[in-house]
Amino acid sequence: MSGLKKTRGDVFITIRSRDLISTSIGDFNNSGRFNLFENIVATQNEMLGCELVSATIPNSFYNLSSNNQNNTISFKETNDPSYKILTIPSGSYDILELSTEIKTLLDTNSTNGITYTFTYNEITNQITITNSNINIITDFDFTTATTCRRFLGFTNSIKTINSLAGITSDRTIDITDTRNSIFIRLPNLTNNKIIESSNGKYSNCIAQVPVVLSRNTFFTFEPPRPFVMELAQKQINSIDILITYQEQENAVNFERADWEINLIISFFEIPHHNTRRKEEYNLSSMLEKKVREYQMKQINDLNKKNKLTDFVNANNLNIVKTNN
Repeated sequence: MSGLKKTRGDVFITIRSRDLISTSIGDFNNSGRFNLFENIVATQNEMLGCELVSATIPNSFYNLSSNNQNNTISFKETNDPSYKILTIPSGSYDILELSTEIKTLLDTNSTNGITYTFTYNEITNQITITNSNINIITDFDFTTATTCRRFLGFTNSIKTINSLAGITSDRTIDITDTRNSIFIRLPNLTNNKIIESSNGKYSNCIAQVPVVLSRNTFFTFEPPRPFVMELAQKQINSIDILITYQEQENAVNFERADWEINLIISFFEIPHHNTRRKEEYNLSSMLEKKVREYQMKQINDLNKKNKLTDFVNANNLNIVKTNN
Protein backbone atom coordinates (compact mmCIF):
# COMPACT_ATOMS: atom_id res chain seq x y z
CA MET A 1 0.00 0.00 0.00
CA SER A 2 2.97 2.26 -0.59
CA GLY A 3 2.16 5.63 -2.09
CA LEU A 4 -1.24 5.87 -0.42
CA LYS A 5 -1.91 8.84 1.81
CA LYS A 6 -2.65 8.21 5.47
CA THR A 7 -5.69 10.06 6.73
CA ARG A 8 -4.92 9.94 10.47
CA GLY A 9 -2.66 8.39 13.09
CA ASP A 10 -2.05 4.62 13.36
CA VAL A 11 -3.43 2.31 16.05
CA PHE A 12 -0.75 0.16 17.73
CA ILE A 13 -2.05 -3.14 19.14
CA THR A 14 0.08 -5.35 21.36
CA ILE A 15 -1.27 -8.87 21.88
CA ARG A 16 -0.17 -11.52 24.36
CA SER A 17 -1.39 -15.08 23.97
CA ARG A 18 -2.17 -15.36 27.66
CA ASP A 19 -4.74 -12.55 27.32
CA LEU A 20 -6.68 -14.14 24.46
CA ILE A 21 -9.87 -16.17 24.49
CA SER A 22 -8.34 -19.50 23.51
CA THR A 23 -9.53 -21.18 20.32
CA SER A 24 -6.65 -23.64 20.07
CA ILE A 25 -6.69 -27.43 20.13
CA GLY A 26 -6.08 -28.68 23.65
CA ASP A 27 -2.98 -27.05 25.14
CA PHE A 28 -1.41 -26.02 21.81
CA ASN A 29 -1.79 -22.31 22.69
CA ASN A 30 -1.49 -21.40 19.00
CA SER A 31 -4.72 -19.46 18.48
CA GLY A 32 -7.12 -17.13 20.21
CA ARG A 33 -9.42 -14.11 19.93
CA PHE A 34 -8.80 -10.56 21.11
CA ASN A 35 -12.01 -8.53 21.55
CA LEU A 36 -11.47 -4.78 21.19
CA PHE A 37 -12.79 -2.48 23.92
CA GLU A 38 -13.62 0.07 21.20
CA ASN A 39 -14.21 -0.78 17.56
CA ILE A 40 -11.82 0.49 14.91
CA VAL A 41 -13.91 2.10 12.17
CA ALA A 42 -12.92 3.61 8.82
CA THR A 43 -14.98 6.30 7.13
CA GLN A 44 -16.53 5.96 3.69
CA ASN A 45 -13.45 7.62 2.19
CA GLU A 46 -10.91 5.39 3.99
CA MET A 47 -9.54 1.87 3.80
CA LEU A 48 -7.86 -0.05 6.64
CA GLY A 49 -4.39 -1.60 6.50
CA CYS A 50 -2.83 -4.07 8.96
CA GLU A 51 0.82 -5.00 9.43
CA LEU A 52 2.77 -7.18 11.85
CA VAL A 53 5.76 -5.14 13.04
CA SER A 54 7.23 -7.60 15.55
CA ALA A 55 6.69 -10.91 17.31
CA THR A 56 8.29 -12.74 20.20
CA ILE A 57 8.07 -16.48 19.64
CA PRO A 58 9.09 -19.31 22.00
CA ASN A 59 10.93 -22.16 20.31
CA SER A 60 9.03 -24.56 22.52
CA PHE A 61 7.42 -26.62 19.76
CA TYR A 62 8.80 -30.09 19.01
CA ASN A 63 10.40 -30.86 15.67
CA LEU A 64 9.34 -34.51 16.05
CA SER A 65 5.95 -35.46 17.47
CA SER A 66 2.68 -37.24 16.84
CA ASN A 67 1.14 -33.83 16.09
CA ASN A 68 3.70 -33.36 13.29
CA GLN A 69 3.09 -36.93 12.09
CA ASN A 70 6.81 -37.69 11.77
CA ASN A 71 7.58 -39.76 14.87
CA THR A 72 7.84 -43.39 13.69
CA ILE A 73 10.38 -45.69 12.09
CA SER A 74 9.39 -48.94 10.35
CA PHE A 75 11.80 -51.89 10.03
CA LYS A 76 11.96 -55.65 9.76
CA GLU A 77 14.77 -58.19 10.02
CA THR A 78 15.35 -61.71 8.77
CA ASN A 79 12.68 -64.00 10.31
CA ASP A 80 10.25 -61.11 10.87
CA PRO A 81 6.85 -61.79 9.23
CA SER A 82 6.10 -58.07 8.79
CA TYR A 83 7.39 -54.61 9.53
CA LYS A 84 7.55 -53.32 13.08
CA ILE A 85 6.49 -49.68 13.43
CA LEU A 86 8.26 -48.08 16.37
CA THR A 87 7.11 -44.80 17.92
CA ILE A 88 9.81 -42.27 18.81
CA PRO A 89 9.07 -40.12 21.90
CA SER A 90 8.05 -36.56 21.00
CA GLY A 91 10.68 -33.92 21.53
CA SER A 92 13.12 -31.39 20.11
CA TYR A 93 16.07 -33.38 18.75
CA ASP A 94 19.32 -32.69 17.01
CA ILE A 95 20.55 -35.42 14.68
CA LEU A 96 22.86 -37.07 17.22
CA GLU A 97 20.18 -37.21 19.90
CA LEU A 98 17.66 -38.61 17.45
CA SER A 99 20.13 -41.23 16.22
CA THR A 100 20.74 -42.38 19.78
CA GLU A 101 17.01 -42.60 20.47
CA ILE A 102 16.30 -44.61 17.32
CA LYS A 103 19.28 -46.93 17.91
CA THR A 104 17.93 -47.76 21.36
CA LEU A 105 14.50 -48.57 19.91
CA LEU A 106 15.98 -50.76 17.14
CA ASP A 107 18.27 -52.64 19.48
CA THR A 108 15.47 -53.25 21.96
CA ASN A 109 13.07 -54.51 19.29
CA SER A 110 15.55 -56.58 17.26
CA THR A 111 14.24 -60.09 16.62
CA ASN A 112 17.75 -61.43 16.15
CA GLY A 113 19.43 -59.65 19.05
CA ILE A 114 21.64 -57.47 16.85
CA THR A 115 22.72 -53.89 17.46
CA TYR A 116 22.69 -50.90 15.14
CA THR A 117 25.24 -48.17 14.60
CA PHE A 118 24.48 -44.64 13.35
CA THR A 119 27.41 -42.67 11.96
CA TYR A 120 26.84 -38.99 11.15
CA ASN A 121 28.99 -37.22 8.54
CA GLU A 122 28.90 -33.52 9.32
CA ILE A 123 30.62 -32.57 6.06
CA THR A 124 28.01 -34.21 3.80
CA ASN A 125 25.19 -33.87 6.34
CA GLN A 126 24.28 -37.54 5.87
CA ILE A 127 24.03 -40.56 8.11
CA THR A 128 25.06 -44.20 7.66
CA ILE A 129 23.23 -47.06 9.42
CA THR A 130 24.82 -50.50 9.85
CA ASN A 131 23.94 -53.59 11.84
CA SER A 132 26.21 -55.92 13.81
CA ASN A 133 25.56 -59.09 11.78
CA ILE A 134 26.00 -59.11 7.98
CA ASN A 135 24.03 -62.36 7.81
CA ILE A 136 20.93 -60.56 9.04
CA ILE A 137 19.10 -58.43 6.48
CA THR A 138 17.32 -55.34 7.72
CA ASP A 139 14.74 -53.45 5.68
CA PHE A 140 13.63 -49.93 6.52
CA ASP A 141 10.30 -48.74 5.12
CA PHE A 142 10.59 -44.98 4.60
CA THR A 143 7.28 -44.79 2.70
CA THR A 144 4.88 -44.71 5.66
CA ALA A 145 2.81 -41.61 6.41
CA THR A 146 4.46 -40.89 9.78
CA THR A 147 8.07 -41.80 9.00
CA CYS A 148 10.98 -39.74 10.34
CA ARG A 149 12.91 -40.28 7.08
CA ARG A 150 13.63 -36.59 6.40
CA PHE A 151 15.39 -36.32 9.75
CA LEU A 152 17.70 -39.16 8.70
CA GLY A 153 18.10 -37.88 5.14
CA PHE A 154 16.25 -40.58 3.20
CA THR A 155 13.87 -40.28 0.26
CA ASN A 156 10.45 -41.95 0.11
CA SER A 157 11.70 -45.51 -0.46
CA ILE A 158 12.60 -48.85 1.11
CA LYS A 159 16.27 -49.24 2.08
CA THR A 160 17.99 -52.58 2.84
CA ILE A 161 21.05 -53.34 4.96
CA ASN A 162 22.63 -56.44 3.40
CA SER A 163 26.36 -55.68 3.66
CA LEU A 164 28.98 -54.14 5.90
CA ALA A 165 28.47 -50.81 4.13
CA GLY A 166 24.95 -50.52 5.50
CA ILE A 167 22.75 -47.75 4.11
CA THR A 168 23.59 -44.07 3.71
CA SER A 169 21.28 -41.08 3.36
CA ASP A 170 20.32 -40.36 -0.23
CA ARG A 171 19.41 -36.75 0.54
CA THR A 172 20.68 -34.31 3.14
CA ILE A 173 19.45 -34.49 6.71
CA ASP A 174 16.64 -32.05 7.57
CA ILE A 175 16.21 -31.84 11.30
CA THR A 176 13.30 -29.38 10.82
CA ASP A 177 11.43 -31.89 8.62
CA THR A 178 10.55 -28.93 6.33
CA ARG A 179 9.04 -27.05 9.29
CA ASN A 180 11.59 -24.27 9.06
CA SER A 181 9.08 -21.46 9.38
CA ILE A 182 5.74 -20.69 10.98
CA PHE A 183 2.86 -18.61 9.59
CA ILE A 184 0.99 -15.98 11.60
CA ARG A 185 -2.58 -15.68 10.35
CA LEU A 186 -5.49 -13.31 10.96
CA PRO A 187 -8.50 -15.43 9.95
CA ASN A 188 -11.21 -12.80 10.52
CA LEU A 189 -9.46 -9.93 8.71
CA THR A 190 -10.21 -10.48 5.05
CA ASN A 191 -8.06 -9.46 2.09
CA ASN A 192 -7.23 -10.63 -1.40
CA LYS A 193 -3.59 -9.60 -1.69
CA ILE A 194 -1.74 -12.68 -0.35
CA ILE A 195 -1.32 -16.03 -2.12
CA GLU A 196 0.34 -19.17 -0.71
CA SER A 197 2.10 -21.71 -2.91
CA SER A 198 0.63 -24.61 -0.90
CA ASN A 199 -2.77 -24.14 -2.53
CA GLY A 200 -2.52 -21.14 -4.86
CA LYS A 201 -5.46 -19.48 -3.13
CA TYR A 202 -5.80 -16.19 -1.29
CA SER A 203 -4.51 -16.45 2.24
CA ASN A 204 -5.11 -14.98 5.70
CA CYS A 205 -1.36 -15.02 6.42
CA ILE A 206 0.18 -11.71 7.51
CA ALA A 207 3.74 -12.93 8.15
CA GLN A 208 6.00 -15.91 7.51
CA VAL A 209 8.45 -16.25 10.40
CA PRO A 210 11.71 -18.23 9.98
CA VAL A 211 12.33 -20.63 12.85
CA VAL A 212 15.59 -20.02 14.66
CA LEU A 213 17.22 -23.33 15.57
CA SER A 214 17.79 -22.56 19.22
CA ARG A 215 15.36 -24.77 21.06
CA ASN A 216 13.80 -23.89 24.39
CA THR A 217 14.52 -20.18 23.91
CA PHE A 218 12.63 -17.16 22.64
CA PHE A 219 13.42 -15.42 19.38
CA THR A 220 12.25 -12.05 18.06
CA PHE A 221 10.90 -11.48 14.58
CA GLU A 222 11.20 -7.91 13.30
CA PRO A 223 10.69 -7.73 9.53
CA PRO A 224 12.76 -4.94 7.94
CA ARG A 225 9.83 -4.10 5.67
CA PRO A 226 6.52 -5.31 7.14
CA PHE A 227 3.81 -6.22 4.66
CA VAL A 228 0.76 -3.98 4.95
CA MET A 229 -2.35 -6.06 4.36
CA GLU A 230 -5.21 -4.14 2.81
CA LEU A 231 -8.43 -5.08 4.58
CA ALA A 232 -11.75 -5.54 2.84
CA GLN A 233 -13.81 -4.54 5.87
CA LYS A 234 -14.14 -1.03 7.25
CA GLN A 235 -14.65 -2.05 10.87
CA ILE A 236 -12.67 -4.25 13.28
CA ASN A 237 -14.46 -5.55 16.37
CA SER A 238 -12.05 -8.35 17.24
CA ILE A 239 -8.83 -9.92 16.00
CA ASP A 240 -8.37 -13.69 15.63
CA ILE A 241 -4.81 -15.01 15.74
CA LEU A 242 -3.79 -18.41 14.35
CA ILE A 243 -0.22 -19.75 14.16
CA THR A 244 0.44 -22.75 11.93
CA TYR A 245 3.12 -24.35 9.81
CA GLN A 246 3.03 -23.95 6.02
CA GLU A 247 -0.26 -25.85 5.77
CA GLN A 248 -2.97 -24.00 7.66
CA GLU A 249 -4.45 -27.23 9.02
CA ASN A 250 -1.11 -28.13 10.64
CA ALA A 251 -1.20 -26.21 13.92
CA VAL A 252 1.91 -25.30 15.89
CA ASN A 253 1.92 -26.86 19.36
CA PHE A 254 3.67 -24.38 21.66
CA GLU A 255 3.33 -26.79 24.60
CA ARG A 256 1.54 -24.06 26.60
CA ALA A 257 4.36 -21.52 26.13
CA ASP A 258 3.28 -17.91 25.56
CA TRP A 259 3.99 -15.65 22.59
CA GLU A 260 3.44 -12.00 21.72
CA ILE A 261 2.79 -10.08 18.52
CA ASN A 262 2.50 -6.37 17.73
CA LEU A 263 0.19 -5.06 15.02
CA ILE A 264 -0.37 -1.63 13.50
CA ILE A 265 -3.73 -0.66 12.03
CA SER A 266 -3.51 2.24 9.57
CA PHE A 267 -6.08 4.43 7.81
CA PHE A 268 -5.52 5.23 4.13
CA GLU A 269 -7.35 7.49 1.73
CA ILE A 270 -9.15 5.52 -0.96
CA PRO A 271 -7.45 6.37 -4.27
CA HIS A 272 -9.55 8.52 -6.65
CA HIS A 273 -12.47 8.28 -4.25
CA ASN A 274 -13.35 11.97 -4.53
CA THR A 275 -12.91 11.89 -8.29
CA ARG A 276 -15.24 8.93 -8.61
CA ARG A 277 -17.84 10.61 -6.41
CA LYS A 278 -17.55 13.80 -8.47
CA GLU A 279 -17.91 11.87 -11.71
CA GLU A 280 -20.90 10.00 -10.32
CA TYR A 281 -22.42 13.29 -9.16
CA ASN A 282 -21.83 14.93 -12.56
CA LEU A 283 -23.35 11.99 -14.40
CA SER A 284 -26.40 12.04 -12.15
CA SER A 285 -26.77 15.79 -12.64
CA MET A 286 -26.55 15.45 -16.39
CA LEU A 287 -29.25 12.78 -16.41
CA GLU A 288 -31.51 14.89 -14.23
CA LYS A 289 -30.96 17.89 -16.50
CA LYS A 290 -31.83 15.86 -19.61
CA VAL A 291 -35.00 14.57 -17.94
CA ARG A 292 -36.02 18.10 -16.95
CA GLU A 293 -35.33 19.40 -20.45
CA TYR A 294 -37.42 16.59 -21.95
CA GLN A 295 -40.25 17.25 -19.52
CA MET A 296 -40.20 20.99 -20.32
CA LYS A 297 -40.24 20.25 -24.04
CA GLN A 298 -43.24 17.98 -23.56
CA ILE A 299 -45.03 20.69 -21.58
CA ASN A 300 -44.19 23.37 -24.15
CA ASP A 301 -45.36 21.16 -27.01
CA LEU A 302 -48.60 20.46 -25.15
CA ASN A 303 -49.16 24.19 -24.51
CA LYS A 304 -48.61 25.00 -28.18
CA LYS A 305 -51.05 22.28 -29.19
CA ASN A 306 -53.66 23.54 -26.77
CA LYS A 307 -53.28 27.13 -28.00
CA LEU A 308 -53.61 26.00 -31.59
CA THR A 309 -56.76 24.04 -30.76
CA ASP A 310 -58.27 27.01 -28.96
CA PHE A 311 -57.45 29.31 -31.89
CA VAL A 312 -59.08 27.00 -34.43
CA ASN A 313 -62.17 26.54 -32.31
CA ALA A 314 -62.52 30.30 -31.74
CA ASN A 315 -62.30 31.14 -35.49
CA ASN A 316 -64.88 28.49 -36.41
CA LEU A 317 -67.38 29.94 -33.96
CA ASN A 318 -66.99 33.44 -35.43
CA ILE A 319 -67.62 32.18 -38.98
CA VAL A 320 -70.84 30.47 -37.93
CA LYS A 321 -72.18 33.61 -36.23
CA THR A 322 -71.51 35.81 -39.32
CA ASN A 323 -73.42 33.50 -41.66
CA ASN A 324 -76.53 33.67 -39.45
